[in-house]
Amino acid sequence: MGFHEKQTLTTYYGSDYLDADKIDDNICQLQKQYIHKMADLCASHLQSCSSIADLGGGTGYFTRLMLQQMQPPPEHCACVDPYLAKDDEMEGGIHFLKIDAVEYLEKLDTDTKVDGFLLKEMLHHIPDQSRLFQNLARIFQQNSGGRALIVTRPDNPHLVWFPRIAQVFKESCVDIASARESAEKAGLTWTQTLHDFPLEFTVDEWSKLLRSRFWSIFKEFSDEELEEGIEFMRKQNSDKSVLHFPDRYWLIDITLK
Repeated sequence: MGFHEKQTLTTYYGSDYLDADKIDDNICQLQKQYIHKMADLCASHLQSCSSIADLGGGTGYFTRLMLQQMQPPPEHCACVDPYLAKDDEMEGGIHFLKIDAVEYLEKLDTDTKVDGFLLKEMLHHIPDQSRLFQNLARIFQQNSGGRALIVTRPDNPHLVWFPRIAQVFKESCVDIASARESAEKAGLTWTQTLHDFPLEFTVDEWSKLLRSRFWSIFKEFSDEELEEGIEFMRKQNSDKSVLHFPDRYWLIDITLK
């Protein structure tokens, strides 16, 4: 794998956690396939929108991929994230804004029409989801329409790992029932569909990816705990040379009732 490919994955998955040197070419290629498929799915859901904001969009890497799939592209696109290095910059047709997602929504007025919002793998970072959905409903009413797409994993994603990390993952996931209740109370519709991305790894490849700490939840584990978990996983799958399992996502369409 080349330096820039590793840097891309490090940027996408979080440089504080991912050890890109532990990812081999096969895993890199699979991650690229997944990211491009997800970008295509998100683009198809938001294609009808003329102005889009990617809330919690990080570096904008995924935002760019999604825009490439949208023909014609939206007239305006913002990437909103409170951890951006710089604020209020235009780059590659994307307006980068360093601000919290809910604060951004609250500051949108009738002069700034945004009719499409992407919330990809970030809803669990919003402590007051009622406030989020109330602001989306207000904006949709002002604009006489609009839609938001939430992308989030279920709390039982069917990945091959070990009991402790499954527990930590479940505790960190979005409470779908509670989020849906908040959205519907705000006057929004909630339509969810489950999507699977099929994965295939050798046991060694999957062990390597777990060691790379490709998700932020791995920060909860010491090196020793992670190795114990990987050893448990390997013993549980000692009769297999290749692992087959899905990476599973909810895609949730949000519109005004």
